[in-house]
Amino acid sequence: MLRFLNETPVYDFELERLRFVGLDRDRHIVCRVTKDALLACLDNSDATAIELLEAFENNRTLFEDIASMEHAAGSRDEVYIERFHVEHPWLKVPTMAVAGRA
Repeated sequence: MLRFLNETPVYDFELERLRFVGLDRDRHIVCRVTKDALLACLDNSDATAIELLEAFENNRTLFEDIASMEHAAGSRDEVYIERFHVEHPWLKVPTMAVAGRA
């Protein structure tokens, strides 16, 4: 189970992903949320960076729960959260993302 420190997430405009960090004992686990997943929370097709950060903050517990679930399912040093996870959070299916993919 990952532990989260209420840190400020960082949005990468080039990759269109938001990054936050979870802790697994003494290891940092990078968690990335796609823009599309954030937009699903807004039910919107486009948003400013501030709106995307607000979507994350308003749904932080959901994203942390999904990250913990994905990490427990076998993700190693990075976890990727995509629109699928937000639309179907009750499904405990490991992500198809490959660690190291931006």
